[in-house]
Amino acid sequence: MTTILLRTIIIYLILAVAMRVMGKRQIGELEMTELITTLMLSELATGPIENREIPIAYAVVPIITLLTLEVVNSMILLKIPRIKNIVSPTPNVLIRQGQLDQKEMSRIRLSIDELIGELRRQGVTSIDEVEYAILEQNGKMTTVLKMQYRQPTLDQLNLKAKESGLAHILIADGFINRNNLTLTGHDEIWLEQELKARNCTRREAFLMTVDDAGKIMLIKKEVKGT
Repeated sequence: MTTILLRTIIIYLILAVAMRVMGKRQIGELEMTELITTLMLSELATGPIENREIPIAYAVVPIITLLTLEVVNSMILLKIPRIKNIVSPTPNVLIRQGQLDQKEMSRIRLSIDELIGELRRQGVTSIDEVEYAILEQNGKMTTVLKMQYRQPTLDQLNLKAKESGLAHILIADGFINRNNLTLTGHDEIWLEQELKARNCTRREAFLMTVDDAGKIMLIKKEVKGT
């Protein structure tokens, strides 16, 4: 049992480092080579854990090799973009200037039901509303609506709005986030004053935030039994 535990911990740490090097991506955003590497890593990791007769080096060496290949491959693709089109699929334009490209859909084996379903997931109710629909390299759909179906911007409406920026958490479940407090240019004296003005103490605060425009939002903890 101890051996299995130690093997599991070692493999876990190695995979954690490998995933950290590969970067933060969701499965749907992985390039083809990254997906292949991820699948192979999972297979290599389970062998020594399930079978104690397999030396742990039989997993460690291939994992390091795959990780090295992935890093080298990423560097090559970054320096020579033309190679990326060979190892990775290129974006597919399915709707161009409002016209559906049936040949392209047939080539990538995408049915009209699948296309319309993806458009619905993006809030598009009719294919007539779409100016461009592009199937990206990561398998996700990008849509550009026709001008008459786009939401107008404040600039188009000749309106101006003050930027509020991000909402920074100052208190979470009664605990002060001192990093954010310093980041927003405030101190605990200011914080206590703002809480007092709202008839609240730090321990009573469930969430308190302030955005870049200085707007404060406060949510008090719910009283138990109410």
